[in-house]
Amino acid sequence: MQKLELRACEAPFWAQSGHAQTLWAHFLKSPMLEEQGLNFEVSLPDGDQLFCYYYPGHTDTVISLYHGLSGDMNADYMQRTAILCRQMGHTVVLVNHRGAGPGISAARHPYHSGRAEDVSEVVKALRQKFPKKKQIAVGYSMSGCIVLCLGGGFRGEHKPDGIITVNAPLNLGRGARTLGSGFNRIYDVRFVHRLRQNIDFKYRAGLIDQAYQIPWWATIYDLDQIYTAPAAGFRDREDYYDSCSAMHYLHNVDVPTYMLTAADDPFVIVQDYLDARIPANVSLHIESHGGHLGYLTKNKTSLGSHRWLDYYLGEAIQKMSLEFTAGS
Repeated sequence: MQKLELRACEAPFWAQSGHAQTLWAHFLKSPMLEEQGLNFEVSLPDGDQLFCYYYPGHTDTVISLYHGLSGDMNADYMQRTAILCRQMGHTVVLVNHRGAGPGISAARHPYHSGRAEDVSEVVKALRQKFPKKKQIAVGYSMSGCIVLCLGGGFRGEHKPDGIITVNAPLNLGRGARTLGSGFNRIYDVRFVHRLRQNIDFKYRAGLIDQAYQIPWWATIYDLDQIYTAPAAGFRDREDYYDSCSAMHYLHNVDVPTYMLTAADDPFVIVQDYLDARIPANVSLHIESHGGHLGYLTKNKTSLGSHRWLDYYLGEAIQKMSLEFTAGS
């Protein structure tokens, strides 16, 4: 896989650290889609449903977007990428994981970092709906792990034609422990609060039979032991982490793939990428500055904004789409 020729993400003076990049990218105003799109539901083998929304395009490429932990289709990075894809003429699909966003009442089982079978079902459904289009799956953070697991042959038979990941945690155990330490606790508290609300809703709505007691001070590391692992059928959190870490499957990824991460990501450890076994069809790009899903740059990109991440995704999508065309 050829590397992309990219302008560096030169961080502004007020976003020189990974934490500043992460927080400012979240708090700064971000454009949103003006309309919700067309409803597209995917039924899963265990009875749960995924609620997706799509926007038809005129090219031969369909791009599915998958959000990070505790997010949904309205996450700012999802919305901006969908806008970009529409401007490029592609069909774009915003996928809500199990129980996320408008699908909160349609899932008894939890989503997690190893739900490659769910993405496989989305790919399968999109093959049926758009049989002549090539598929690119874009996974942010946790979903980056999911699509890499699928690309590497873990849980799921239907793979996209190409994969793009942004700040995917390759080692789930290390990531969870890092997330619960130091200044990272500000992110950890937010994740746990939103997930606790989701779990409590499921219990009150009768979707699950057990009331999981998650202390107010719990970390993601704690929550994975109390809820995620047992509710998803793992022996314990270590079984979950070991089974679903993308580092075990990355070397088997056999579709064209672009991976992006930042050396200053506060809780996705860049050393995991440096130690990974990366096949020739996977192109890794590491930026010095970017934080977690941040990538704010002091100079405007060719898209006319200071969102370097959007510029990167535009370049990766265009390059991959052109390679599909050349290979057809």
